[in-house]
Amino acid sequence: MPDLTPFALQDSPALIERIFPAQKISAEAQKERKAGAGQTLTALGSYWKGRKPLIMVRAIVLGCLLPATEDLEADLRIFEQLMAINDEAFTRREPKLKVTELAGQIRLENPWDFFDYTLPKGMDGETIANLTFPLEMPLKVRWKRGLPEAEKQKIYGLALAGMTYEEKVNLCKRPEELDPTELYGPIWPGVNAHLGRFGIKAESHEELVEQLGILRFGHRPKVGYTFCGGGSIPFEAARLGCDVYASDLNPVACMLTWGALNIIGASAERRAEIEQAQKEVAEAVDREIVALGIEHNEQGDRAKAYLYCLETRCPETGWMVPLAPSWVISRTRNVYAKLIPNPQEKRFEIEIITGASQAEMEEATKGTVQDGNLVYELEGKPYQTSIKTLRGDYKDQDKVNRNQLRQWEKSDFKPRPDDIFQERLYCIQWITKETLGKSTQETYFAAVTAWDLANEKKVEAIVEKNLSDWQEQGLVPDTADSASSWHSNNNE
Repeated sequence: MPDLTPFALQDSPALIERIFPAQKISAEAQKERKAGAGQTLTALGSYWKGRKPLIMVRAIVLGCLLPATEDLEADLRIFEQLMAINDEAFTRREPKLKVTELAGQIRLENPWDFFDYTLPKGMDGETIANLTFPLEMPLKVRWKRGLPEAEKQKIYGLALAGMTYEEKVNLCKRPEELDPTELYGPIWPGVNAHLGRFGIKAESHEELVEQLGILRFGHRPKVGYTFCGGGSIPFEAARLGCDVYASDLNPVACMLTWGALNIIGASAERRAEIEQAQKEVAEAVDREIVALGIEHNEQGDRAKAYLYCLETRCPETGWMVPLAPSWVISRTRNVYAKLIPNPQEKRFEIEIITGASQAEMEEATKGTVQDGNLVYELEGKPYQTSIKTLRGDYKDQDKVNRNQLRQWEKSDFKPRPDDIFQERLYCIQWITKETLGKSTQETYFAAVTAWDLANEKKVEAIVEKNLSDWQEQGLVPDTADSASSWHSNNNE
């Protein structure tokens, strides 16, 4: 640690107060958003829609710590190097450019210092050796064997030079996808030279952030966030080297943030320990499930997905009618569920049709829930009842919307026989036993059999036996309010 003067930057304006490349950061943030499952924190909870892009958090933290000097142009140059959004950084961000594409884009007088080629039929080597780039003829080229990475980066720089910033972003990897040492290694001499007047001497973002914190606050920067949501801000601030303090009123948010900091943000050794523990738990759970026999059919195939729908009694006919906005199960395989009337039981059997025609698939898109109504046909006669009527919607004396749905109690985990809405398993996607455990699995959809219903009863018995213990351990909701909220959400 260099000898720094605490509070030397206490009254100095921050870079973000004077200059900030908002357009570039916006393009990088959009790139991160579009990465989907490739985002660093997505695996912990992809549904958290309000999660901030990590690249934006990094830019704001650095922008608040870096000083604004009399040379704003140099300040911006250093900031862009630290964010890996400058032109030189893009050559290290592994552009997705094929060598043949490079050959057709860049101008080189000495191309064979960088490339080798495969001699096409009918052409002699001397003719090709005298070619200059960009190539205007079809020729298979490849990087010269043993060409240093720095030389490749020069070529990438030529190819990227005429592109817009958005085009570069789309072609290159995100900074967080790359090895920090290789991506940021070349920048530190320039960073230290620019900030050397303040005593800065860093070889990593963590060292830089700690030193800037001492200069501004007398200690390493502390970041506090009382409503941390999905954890982007505390996670990225911690990754930069800040001390972080975070919480949220939502326990799920707290769990996600804890996971971001302690699992994704863990050391390589700790991650290996966690992965091993996860593997052991998964294998133990799998062994118990297999022993119980609740996920296999008579043929030994294993369930991959269970499809459920709600079911309710029509007030006009007294029939139990399955509820779904569409009965299409798989468009790629032309699979749908077909309702077959059972007059003896006044309910519908559900048959699974595979390899259906396009006309059948189109008809299957018309489910029994349409425009807020229960809609179905019986012996050619149409019936329609508003879902609001089924629920018994009304306004109380305070004009608050209410309904007749029963509020679930602490011990409830399935509907009672007299509840307005029931739940029904109607289709299972199976993995064939021959492909279990293989990288490519063969699956199929099938209607529910008596065997499957018996397995469902086994699961219900297990839950009923253990529910109170699980609630005491905090594994599942243990209040009537949380159970009722879950029930209401799943019935709307």
